[in-house]
Amino acid sequence: MLPTDNCLPKDHRQAQKVLNGLGLSYEQIYACKNNYMLFYKEYETLDTCPICNELRFKTTSYNRITKIPQKVMRYLPLKPRLQRLYMSTHTATDMRWHKEKQVDDDVMRHPADGEAWKEFDRNVRLGLATDGFNLYGVLNQHHNTWLIFVFPYNLPPWKCMKKEYMMMTVLITEDPGRSINVYLLPLVDELKDLRTNGVHTYDQSTRKLFTLRAAVMWTVNDFPTYAMVSGWSTKGYMACPICKEDVTSSWHAGKVCYLGHRRWLLRDHEWREKDKEFDGKKEHDLRPREWSGDEILEQLNRLDFALFGKTVSRTRPATHMNWTHKPMFFKLPYWSKLTLRHNLEVMHVEKNVFDTLMGTILDIEGKTKDTIKANWIWKKWAYEGVYK
Repeated sequence: MLPTDNCLPKDHRQAQKVLNGLGLSYEQIYACKNNYMLFYKEYETLDTCPICNELRFKTTSYNRITKIPQKVMRYLPLKPRLQRLYMSTHTATDMRWHKEKQVDDDVMRHPADGEAWKEFDRNVRLGLATDGFNLYGVLNQHHNTWLIFVFPYNLPPWKCMKKEYMMMTVLITEDPGRSINVYLLPLVDELKDLRTNGVHTYDQSTRKLFTLRAAVMWTVNDFPTYAMVSGWSTKGYMACPICKEDVTSSWHAGKVCYLGHRRWLLRDHEWREKDKEFDGKKEHDLRPREWSGDEILEQLNRLDFALFGKTVSRTRPATHMNWTHKPMFFKLPYWSKLTLRHNLEVMHVEKNVFDTLMGTILDIEGKTKDTIKANWIWKKWAYEGVYK
C-alpha cells in the first residue's frame, strides 16, 4: 500500500516507540469496575477494590499470561507536551504573545483581556473541556467514550483553539457521571505539582532554562457536563448554578420553568413594572447574591457526600440543596480563588436555541415546541386573566 522508500513505522509497536521518544506516551491506570477508585498510588498493587470488593482483573483471565483488567483509564501526561511547546522557536515565541504582543485597548479578543486573567498570574494558563461521544456513531448504543482536553491560552487567539494545540489528557471508556472526580485524580495531582514545583523547561527562542508553572483557569462544558465538574446538579427546581437556592422556579405544563429573569435588570428598569407582558407579576426582588469560591468551599466542607460509584444511592438530603459532590478541582490550592471557574460552551447553547426556534417556526415534527402541553399553559394563564 505504501511506497518502497517510505519512512513510516512498520507496525503499531514501532509507532509507539517513536511517540514515546517524542514524549507523547500514555499511562494505563486500572479502575474499579464500579468507578469507586483507581488502582493508583497507594492502591496500585491491590487486586480487589477495598470499597466494593470487585476484582481488579476479569475472572476469565487468570489462566492467561497477561491478565485482562476490568476497566482501564488512559492518562496522557501534561508536562512533556507543555515542554514541547517551547522546543520550537515559533511556538515558544507564541507562548509569550499574551505578554509581548497583545494590544490593551479595552476590547475583548482573548482571555488575556478579561479580569479573570489579570487577577491570576502563572507562566501557562490552561482551559479544560470534557464531553462524551458515541465512538461508532450508532445512536441505538449506549456506549460513550469520554475525553478530557486541556488547551493553552497563552497562544494568540488564532492558534489557542486550534486542534493542533489541544491536548487530550484523559480517555475514559464510559460516561463516568459524577464519578468523573475519580478519573480526574491523576490530572489534578500533576496540576498541583505544576503549580508548586513546576518543571524545568528549555526555551528555544531565548535559549535559556526556566521553571514552567501552569494552572487551569476554568472549565468549558455544556450544561449537563457542568453538573459533573462543578458538583451542582443542573436539574430540578434549583438547577441554576448561579442563583442556587435563590432561584425562581415553578412547575408548569409538566416541566420545571425558571422565571425571575427581570431580577437581573437595573432597579429602575421599565420592564420591572410590567406584569401582563411577563408572568403577571411586577418584579421588585434584587438579583441573587454572588457566591465566592471560598464561600462555596466552606459550604461543601460542611456537607457529607456519599462515595462515588455506580451502586451508590443518588438521593441526597435537603440540606445539600443541589450539591451532588465536592469537585476534585477544589484540591487545587488556587481553585477557590479564581474569579471564574466554569463556562458554558457556546456551540451547544446556540445549537439548542436554533433547533428550538427553527423547529417551532417550520413546525418540524418532534422538534417543535408548539405542542399540546405548551398550549395548555397559555390557556391556563389566559383563563386566570394573566393575558387578555
